[in-house]
Amino acid sequence: MIKFSHVTEAEDVSRSPRHDSVRPLGLVFFLVGLAVYAALFYASTLPSFGNKKGSGEPWRRVDFLAFLAVPDELWSSWTDYANPHLIDRVPILLTAGGILAFATVIGWLLMVACRADTRLTRLEHFVFATSVGLSAVSLYTLCVGLSGLLRYRTAFWIPAALVLMVASRTWVSRRRHSSTAGSRPDETSAPQNFICGSSIFSTFCLWATVPFVAVIFLGGMLPPIDFDVREYHLQAPKEFYQRGVIQFLPHNVYGNMPLGAEMLSLLAMVLVDDWWTGALVGKTLIAAIAPLGALGLLAAGRRYFSPNTGSVAALVYLSTPWIVLVSTSGLMEGVSALFLLLSFYAFWMWRDDDRAGICATARGRLLLCGFLAGSAVACKYPAAVFVCLPLLAAVTVCARATRSKSVAWFLVAVSAACGPWLVKNAVLSGNPVYPLACELLDGETRTAAKDAQWRRAHSPPNYTLMDAAARLASFGLRSEWLSPLLIPLAAVSLLPRQSRRATLWLWGYVAYVLVTWWLFTHRIERFWVPVLPIVALLAGIGANWLVSWRRVLATLLTAGLVSNLLFVTSGPGGYNRYFANLASLRSSPERVPKWFAFLNHHVPAGKAVLAVGDAAVFDLEVPVYYNTTFDDSWFEQWVRESSPETWRGDLSRRISHVYVHWGEIARYRQPGNYGFTPFVQPEVFDRLVAQGALEPPINYFAAQGVQIYRLRGVHSGMANRRAGAQD
Repeated sequence: MIKFSHVTEAEDVSRSPRHDSVRPLGLVFFLVGLAVYAALFYASTLPSFGNKKGSGEPWRRVDFLAFLAVPDELWSSWTDYANPHLIDRVPILLTAGGILAFATVIGWLLMVACRADTRLTRLEHFVFATSVGLSAVSLYTLCVGLSGLLRYRTAFWIPAALVLMVASRTWVSRRRHSSTAGSRPDETSAPQNFICGSSIFSTFCLWATVPFVAVIFLGGMLPPIDFDVREYHLQAPKEFYQRGVIQFLPHNVYGNMPLGAEMLSLLAMVLVDDWWTGALVGKTLIAAIAPLGALGLLAAGRRYFSPNTGSVAALVYLSTPWIVLVSTSGLMEGVSALFLLLSFYAFWMWRDDDRAGICATARGRLLLCGFLAGSAVACKYPAAVFVCLPLLAAVTVCARATRSKSVAWFLVAVSAACGPWLVKNAVLSGNPVYPLACELLDGETRTAAKDAQWRRAHSPPNYTLMDAAARLASFGLRSEWLSPLLIPLAAVSLLPRQSRRATLWLWGYVAYVLVTWWLFTHRIERFWVPVLPIVALLAGIGANWLVSWRRVLATLLTAGLVSNLLFVTSGPGGYNRYFANLASLRSSPERVPKWFAFLNHHVPAGKAVLAVGDAAVFDLEVPVYYNTTFDDSWFEQWVRESSPETWRGDLSRRISHVYVHWGEIARYRQPGNYGFTPFVQPEVFDRLVAQGALEPPINYFAAQGVQIYRLRGVHSGMANRRAGAQD
């Protein structure tokens, strides 16, 4: 297995470059290779970005460098006014900061309880405690939601007060013990590495992260624009909050999968008593995960390699556009990445203690490892293969004594983190891994046809060598959200002799994730993003080998960072309204479709809208009946089971408008896409109009492939912005 050893600042300085240095000829080869890579990298086109404004040419990466010449254009895209709006972000930041602070406290208590807090640096304490605490807070929110107590904020405030009381008493007790013993018990024999390295280079790297941290937090506080976020990452918590209970969602298959990270948004909605503000707080918490992961890389690099390794790894990770994208958009891959990194970090510490025979802390480390691995599964199912399976194999192989007990403790900790989600699904749907394995375990609302549709959409498209080569090239070069620093520096990590064995194991794990991703998933690039912390750590190892040429390395880093910053802060590179007024962004036509604004204005209070074809309905502020393409269609069910009289009677008392997005339906029906029920056709709506169930369509948005029908006899009226839940 990987041979790691603690590294202090003094030891890092003593490792003079002359022992394993880059000679001038080697540097020349590296720079030539980097130049070739950079030329290919910046010449790559970005198909999903569309065409450049004013031309029919697609965007290339090199085009983003032009923003250096027009900084005023960048600034104008960040805000609508000369003076930026920041005061409306303060409540969001304070609420998110309060939740993070409480998570750190409860995580620290849990680590103390299982003796996983000993022999750690202050930085490691903070990173592990906050991560464990966020998972624990998520699990508690799940339990409260399943109990139907979401409408009672005292269900959160009272336990929080008790936790703070216990934490204060524990802290005072440990401080007294520390003063009596003459040292802090939790830091005895710990490698004393602190946040700032002793070298100017390490300090440069840490300061260089500041612009990216600012962008990540500013982007995290913006309203959502990503389809998946508006379909279920925020829509499912919104529905749970409005209902006051976590229930099975028969119309949103994704809302029934593990939603460990989404529970933070639900918690925020309950605490601020508003689904909109709570959603922004939840997005901010998701954004905060990226800097937390960077601190984890900083700590891991310092403990096992060198301060320079940790500093560069943190910088490369935070500046990678993929990490900025998932963190600011409210996607969950950044959370999975954090738990992946820290679960392996905890495993390395357990392995060291187990080999050293330090039984007092080894079990705590193992429990920490298992809980963090289970927390990754609580966010996304693929973590069971990417994280839990290799860690289970590693624990089985590495345990020197009481092997069966070590494996058992690991599995207990994994179950503690993700087991409640599996039990919840087993009770509510009949399938603990719903909607997976339905051919074996069945599942509520799943039929053979729906299961086949799901498996067809989420299975690998083929197993050809050409496809494997193309996917590998995308990972290494062509992926649109790559960093020019990540892969070249990670490749250099194979050259240093001192860390080659550890590097080979880390690269082996990266290869394992890519192979399993290719074999078992539908090969969306975002699914391999959780392994990027490991690649960033490898980049840190490679940069440390080049550190004898500090000026050259600093120049390369600066050039790559400027490129990444221009990319992620430009309009084409992401949603960048960092200083615009949040109230205006809530209904801004650049983010919210015009037909949503129409429905929010015209659906009468107490009535709902029926959405056909569109499931990304988070921005609808009126009650809505919708379904994903993998669920039963409300529209099909009501047409088949109801008469025109029913539409004019019972249904018209519940819904006022039917909204049809023919563009989305056509997209789903394209070859290779998810598919859509063939029942929904224009002729069906024409028949309902002819029968008097619907009025003729409102074609204001026909050019965008959208039609809106009003139910016969229903009159428009001002909608209630704080609409309640659907029935």
